[in-house]
Amino acid sequence: MHNSSPLSIRFHLLIFLALCILLQACASKKATQEIDAGPAPGTPVSVKESPATFVANLNPAIQGMKSYRELAPSIKKSLRYLSSKKDSAYAVKRPGLKITWGAMKQTLRRLEALLPELDKDPSLFLKNFAWVPVRQHIQYSGYYSPVVKASKTRKKGYNHPIYRRPPDLGRRGRYYTRREIEAEKKLANKGLELAWAKDPVDVFFLEIQGSGCLLLEDGSQICINYDGQNGHKYKSSGRIMREKGLLKRGDIFEQRQWLKDHPDRVNEILHENPSFVFFKLEGTGPTGAMGQVVDGWKSLATDPHFIPLGSIVAYGVNRPDPKYTTFPHRGIGFAQDTGGAIKKNRIDVYCGEDAKANYVASFLDAKGPAWILVAKD
Repeated sequence: MHNSSPLSIRFHLLIFLALCILLQACASKKATQEIDAGPAPGTPVSVKESPATFVANLNPAIQGMKSYRELAPSIKKSLRYLSSKKDSAYAVKRPGLKITWGAMKQTLRRLEALLPELDKDPSLFLKNFAWVPVRQHIQYSGYYSPVVKASKTRKKGYNHPIYRRPPDLGRRGRYYTRREIEAEKKLANKGLELAWAKDPVDVFFLEIQGSGCLLLEDGSQICINYDGQNGHKYKSSGRIMREKGLLKRGDIFEQRQWLKDHPDRVNEILHENPSFVFFKLEGTGPTGAMGQVVDGWKSLATDPHFIPLGSIVAYGVNRPDPKYTTFPHRGIGFAQDTGGAIKKNRIDVYCGEDAKANYVASFLDAKGPAWILVAKD
């Protein structure tokens, strides 16, 4: 048998270590590219910019599209929702904004007709629509569709129930609190368990997002959507943990890491939020308040008394980005969802379900401009 010399062994060991470092670097670069994929950043968004500046900097690639033609499915969803509305009735009637349902339908149809021409001539946005500014600017946040490891039956490692809507919810005022449901097991063994999750923290953040997917052991996924809430006021985990002096930044990434590092204190933190969300299984994807599946970077959650469902909204914000710190995001969106915490001049952008969506939704908290588009006569 041939014996290698110590020099040869060291040489081969160095080669092996170099390959390991190279592979690790490639993997890290790939992971970053998964989040950073897209165009280079352009001009930062200003809360005071004009519609002309906004349109001059529009780029469908920012919304993950190759062409404005890809707005068509979102437009059709809004038109389906508006089809039952009386044209002469007001969708919103408040100081500074009065729009009938008929005007909103006309606006959506105008945009639909212009889609083949917008790539070549984005100035059509200015020529065909009145841009009604949302006063006081918009406070932007984001939401996404998390994936939660779960089982259809309770078994070792899958002990945390995800509940369907109880039949008596809404008939007895405020329902059981989170502590009563999870610690005192007020709903246990009543046939309300939709599935069993591995991690209660994952389920808590699923509640915050309002929809997501369950990843089953066989690799298949089931979509899950919001189906009611217990009537108690929501208190954010970030606020709870900041009050206890447990966080430095307060973002969701830091919250998750702290809860992962302190499993013995998870219930202490989560049970201070009395709000609790119930779900239903739906195989079509995350569904908004219109009853339609929401679309990444196109669907927006708004206060319907402020920005009515069905509105076309030109929205802009400098969103967080792991490579550039912030990234100017200007898009053409559609008010297609609502949320308990979405009041007045706040917009929650649906970011999708990939790594970038998770990152942006976790960190987005910034002001920016917004306009409601209304077709000109």
